[in-house]
Amino acid sequence: MIRIAYLICLSICFCLASTQAQHGISAVYARSKVIKHRDNLLFDVPSLTNEFRLTYTYQTNGDKAWERFWKKPRIALNGIYVDFGNEVLGSAFAIVPELHFSLARYKKLLLNMQFGTGVAYLTKPFDPIDNPNNNAIGSNLNNISSLKFGIEYPCNDRLTTSLSTGLVHLSNGLSSSPNTGLNIYGASLNVNYKFKVRNLKDEESISIRNNEESATYRKWIVDAQYHYGFTEHSTTGGPKYGVHAISLGAGYRYKEFMTVLAGAEYEYNDRAYTFFKRNFETEEDSRRMAKRSILYIENEFRYGAVFNRFRLGFYVGWPYAKTKSNYIKVVTGIYLPNIKGYGKPYIGVTLKTHTSIADYLAIMGGISF
Repeated sequence: MIRIAYLICLSICFCLASTQAQHGISAVYARSKVIKHRDNLLFDVPSLTNEFRLTYTYQTNGDKAWERFWKKPRIALNGIYVDFGNEVLGSAFAIVPELHFSLARYKKLLLNMQFGTGVAYLTKPFDPIDNPNNNAIGSNLNNISSLKFGIEYPCNDRLTTSLSTGLVHLSNGLSSSPNTGLNIYGASLNVNYKFKVRNLKDEESISIRNNEESATYRKWIVDAQYHYGFTEHSTTGGPKYGVHAISLGAGYRYKEFMTVLAGAEYEYNDRAYTFFKRNFETEEDSRRMAKRSILYIENEFRYGAVFNRFRLGFYVGWPYAKTKSNYIKVVTGIYLPNIKGYGKPYIGVTLKTHTSIADYLAIMGGISF
């Protein structure tokens, strides 16, 4: 199931990369440091972590409505190698698609934001015999998310350099235990080269057409979702349990590619049911205590067919008393072609967390009316 989630992430990457664009390549070196964000982590923090990236970039040209709305972002595909700096944590290899947004410009200097999520393979996960001190990551295959802010300076028409800083997070979403995650932060030096520079005539000749996709997104929508999550119990190598969640909400598109939504969610957790059943609760009480009702608000950011959603949920204490106050869900998804007369379906990958602690990773499907 976790492989299905990562395949959805990669399909989203290829959808983004299919746009017409100006191509380039970047070499990146980041001098970084691991953050020991919980006291119970057993590994020693390495003195230095090294991150290397080779990046293929696409400069969108504004031919599509979403490109113009987001000020012609760059689409990047990163091949990443991370040397964490000690034998306990080992190293990581990753593929990460990103969007690079332009935030501000001062003369020749460009301030940008880089955000992306992808798939990482870690060489030294937790092992109770061979690697017991890495109690941060319990699997080889993980999600990797990157957020960086940078300043870019053009050396000439083809070559630019940039300096950025930010955070990289690795986690398996508690699909394998243990999973407190790994966080690294640091400064990056980028050298960027454009294969071809578009001249002014080329820029002016691009047809700026009204994208038909805008007509399919009305101001008001009704949105329904189903999530199937999977999580491993606290015993490493133990069984994986399913989590089922359905939600129904309404949304308002306050900007062309941004929508706010609110609604209700209902969740059933097989892991919670098993825990209560083993603690001698009755069958009826165990099922009731495994259920949660939630009210949520979320915001969607859309880039053509691809989107991100950030949901804040609040437990309401029915049908079982709430043990936590709220959660965060982060969704990366892709809209599918319209079903005429029946709305617009979509699929995606969801990570649910309580503060900094992952609850589960899920695949999801939904439809907007």
